[in-house]
Amino acid sequence: MHAVEGDFELRLLHFAARSAVMEIIDGGRYDTLCPYRIRVGEKEPFETERTVNCLFDLTPDCDVTVRVTRKETGEEKTITFHTLYESVSLNVRDFGARGDGFSDDTPALQAAIAACPKDGRVVVPAGVYQFTCLWLKSFLHLTLEKNAVLRAFTDESRLPVLPGEITYYDETDEYQLGMWEGNPLPSHPGLISALNAEHILLEGEGVIDGAASYENWWRKERVKALPARPRLLFLSRCEDVTVVGLTFENSPAWTIHPWFCERVSFFGTEVFNPKVSPNTDGIDPESCTDVLLAGMHFSLGDDCIAVKSGKIYMAGRRHTPSRRITVRQCLLENGHGAVTLGSEIASGVYDVMVEDCVFRRTDRGLRIKTRRGRGAESVIDGVVFRGIEMDEVRTPFVINCFYYCDP
Repeated sequence: MHAVEGDFELRLLHFAARSAVMEIIDGGRYDTLCPYRIRVGEKEPFETERTVNCLFDLTPDCDVTVRVTRKETGEEKTITFHTLYESVSLNVRDFGARGDGFSDDTPALQAAIAACPKDGRVVVPAGVYQFTCLWLKSFLHLTLEKNAVLRAFTDESRLPVLPGEITYYDETDEYQLGMWEGNPLPSHPGLISALNAEHILLEGEGVIDGAASYENWWRKERVKALPARPRLLFLSRCEDVTVVGLTFENSPAWTIHPWFCERVSFFGTEVFNPKVSPNTDGIDPESCTDVLLAGMHFSLGDDCIAVKSGKIYMAGRRHTPSRRITVRQCLLENGHGAVTLGSEIASGVYDVMVEDCVFRRTDRGLRIKTRRGRGAESVIDGVVFRGIEMDEVRTPFVINCFYYCDP
């Protein structure tokens, strides 16, 4: 990577076979201080006022030059990099997916994912693909192209159930599968799930729509019925997961839930749920290490970002704090808390950096919520907020050490 010196800087945050993520650093927060023009190779340039920009439709295994011009001065800088190798590209239409917004495309989508080899990718072209739930695997590259929508069915009877906990055959340990608010409990899997997987890339300009409303999932907002409502994206014990672009909307419960994961990154991702929707947190990294959220946009009905580490039961068996969480250049709107620690943090939270973000119309800015009885296992340390702009935020900073969440 090569960046030319000047009064703004370019930073390459990520690149793969077909996509890359670039940050323009000029002192802006989420938005740049002025418009820029971006040209990728010899393609037609486009204009941007975002600090974090996702670039798609790149050619695999080739050199790419990105030129960025500051419109008001004409100053230009470049970044060069070499895209990754790609073996094959599998179109879900070739596996029988219709994308007509009516047919059940689950078998075709899942078959394409299962058939994809290492270094290959699965492509979902424009269309509306109805599905029940999908299971991701290791070394998967999944692209949702522009105007592609994965829309979930809302019939609960069609979804499987993840048991909360299964005892090992030799009775020396337990295997936790289903999770709900910090404890292993029977739950529906994420509408899109990855369990014990690694090296996953989800990217594109498409939409993943949970189709939740008060006519289906949200009508149970006051009922703690089991199995619990599904998350939109559930990552359990995964490593090296990257999401570039994509829009997540209308989630039945928490939208994105990485659980006991390492090295998880989200770039330019948007999360939209109605302001009145219940328990629709944007992203909840729970007992995770090395999480990067850059250029994300949240507008929803609960906490935008909620860092967690389980309740007392899980802290006693799998004492795993959340560590090294970085939030940069994000716009967080309309939630209860912009960035929340808790309430399920019985294993503690360490080293959270939130910088150059905009909080808009949230109830709180930084919100810490925990409860009595967690003791020395639940320590919060190294939380830094820097360069934060708050607009119509009711309370900038709240600590509640007697948050009601259990009997």
